[in-house]
Amino acid sequence: MATHLITRNRKYAEGLALIERATSLRPEDAGIWYALGWCTEFAAHELRRRASATDLNIRTLYERAAEAFRHCLALNPEGKLVDDAEDLLDHIENELRSM
Repeated sequence: MATHLITRNRKYAEGLALIERATSLRPEDAGIWYALGWCTEFAAHELRRRASATDLNIRTLYERAAEAFRHCLALNPEGKLVDDAEDLLDHIENELRSM
């Protein structure tokens, strides 16, 4: 539901609140932390690209996405999730340096 709200409906705050809640309900689930990072990065990227007026701070969104990917990796996920989280974390850190 969170991903749909964020990617299809552009309801970033509402979708991010849902995925944040999911992390509090399942804090040891690396996949949920990955989803939080991915959704947060998506929202930050879209808001930055569209120069949308928003109450959300784009830098804060990127920082939260990086934090979520670090948390995901700290949970020692397996398989492709590791490579994807590392790649996205690297991308986000580059974005933060360019801001």
